[in-house]
Amino acid sequence: MKVTLQDAEIIKNIEPQQLREYLQSHGWQEDRPFLDNATIWHKQAAEKGEFEILLPSTKNLGDYLSRIREV
Repeated sequence: MKVTLQDAEIIKNIEPQQLREYLQSHGWQEDRPFLDNATIWHKQAAEKGEFEILLPSTKNLGDYLSRIREV
């Protein structure tokens, strides 16, 4: 089942470390830092290609909510 989070209050309570652990446990690989406030992650999916996301390192970013929705 796939869940879509739209409620900003719920998303604001998600810590970056929680997402890091989730990504690691679901086959994502941390690739490299992005500037000083995020990391780039990749996942190779059979028959679907490669996926990339930008994981913020802190909740104090202006686009934190939109980035977390992508994850």
